[in-house]
Amino acid sequence: MPIAKPPPLPDALAEFLGRRPGAKWRRIRSEASRRRFFRIGFRKKSLVAMVYPEPAPAEVEQFLAAHAIYQKHGLRVPGIEHILGDQVVIQEDAGDILLQRAWRESGNRERRRLVAGCRDILSRLAAVPPALAVSRLDRARQLWEMDFFLKHFFPRYPVRGSTEAKLRPMLIRLVDAIEPQCVFAHRDFHSRNLLVKDRAIVMIDFQDSLLAPRYYDLVSLAFDSYLDLGLARGRLFPNLAACGNDRELRQVRLTALQRNIKALGTFAFQTHERRHPAYARYIPRTIRHVLSHLRALNDPQFETITGYFLHWKQVTSNE
Repeated sequence: MPIAKPPPLPDALAEFLGRRPGAKWRRIRSEASRRRFFRIGFRKKSLVAMVYPEPAPAEVEQFLAAHAIYQKHGLRVPGIEHILGDQVVIQEDAGDILLQRAWRESGNRERRRLVAGCRDILSRLAAVPPALAVSRLDRARQLWEMDFFLKHFFPRYPVRGSTEAKLRPMLIRLVDAIEPQCVFAHRDFHSRNLLVKDRAIVMIDFQDSLLAPRYYDLVSLAFDSYLDLGLARGRLFPNLAACGNDRELRQVRLTALQRNIKALGTFAFQTHERRHPAYARYIPRTIRHVLSHLRALNDPQFETITGYFLHWKQVTSNE
């Protein structure tokens, strides 16, 4: 079977490079995104080109609008250098050191500093006026995410005695148990969307920011599928943990449970439909998170969900 050739560079980007003799470029690996990314080197300066698969004026406009919100509210994102039509955005190069990698390579002192930086970002995100968000992670969308899990994860990882007809009512109860109060959120606030450059944390992949349940960004990092924060997790919400507010801690766990189940659907889709097997490695950790939420909630109404995921207890303990 012949190997498919990569699509050519858009004319606008080719012209941009052509006007800069000596410019070098290379593709940056990005498995899950429709967009392509290229690192461009020119006269000791490094830039990153974000390229949509076809002219996408609405998507580019959405990206620029979100970028303006983040910059206005003191949230660090890569600066924009050039906009080439409706398909290419040239940005500051924020490097390639993901928080996922920086965490593994850091000692305890640096890890505490990184967590403090993330906590500050979470506070700034929640302080953005809700009216600036153009969409909302509402009940309908959360239910769609649960159905996505049932469509892509459940058939690939069946458990005897568990059926979609039994699980779906429990997943609906889970969504309905999450309080609708929403704040401005990044939507994918995890260690692979946070870069560490010059000791500062820079956010990427922020264009889908929306209103989400108030702990959504917090749990996205605290119970990250890509990185286990371990005991440092509690530093993300020390005041909440210290006050022992059972109602609020329950909302943290409910939101995290929905978020992690949603992630399992995504990982199964990327692994089996998009043929990106690397995502399978994050399933065991995510299931461990799911089981920890179910144990903490200790809620009989989620008994069916618990029964399904307990099947994976041995698998997750042997990651």
